Amino acid sequence: MVPFNFHEFHFVMSRTMKEKLKNLDIYKKAGNLSGLIVKVLSVLTPAVRREHQWGKQRMSQYRSVSNDTEEIREHVHVYFPENVYREVKLMHADLNFFSIAQLIRGLLEFFLGLMEEYGDNVYQILEKLFSRWAKDAEKNRLTLSQYIRQLWRIIQHIPPQNRFINIYNQEFSPFWKIRL
Repeated sequence: MVPFNFHEFHFVMSRTMKEKLKNLDIYKKAGNLSGLIVKVLSVLTPAVRREHQWGKQRMSQYRSVSNDTEEIREHVHVYFPENVYREVKLMHADLNFFSIAQLIRGLLEFFLGLMEEYGDNVYQILEKLFSRWAKDAEKNRLTLSQYIRQLWRIIQHIPPQNRFINIYNQEFSPFWKIRL
């Protein structure tokens, strides 16, 4: 059995969001709030990856924990499996979110909105959507020669003083660090 490395992550969320999460049916299966948050992010993995790939830059703009300044904020500790944390951390950096906490709250708000709109059918709807995305990705996948041509274009435009290329593996760990 391979031991998992966990990353303890502390952030703040509104009491309203915390209560909404605790009222979900999957909270009972997850056992605690940390497990629920990890489960939600696991369910949303294809959406997270798509947003990471196609999302717009957030320009590090601050978003308040809650629009209601009087609402109570509560501290939350989440124990992320290392691969989930690395994926969220890379998305935070690549899309220039103000903080990882803001990113996680946004994903939780997104999931709560889906649950509000679709109820227990949300899993079937997400499955259909993710299946369609997978078909589109397969249909539009680049060939090896197209990848090489694209990489050549990128290499030509890297400034001379910073000629590094990082290639990541499936676990979002640097696989190759190429210095040109």
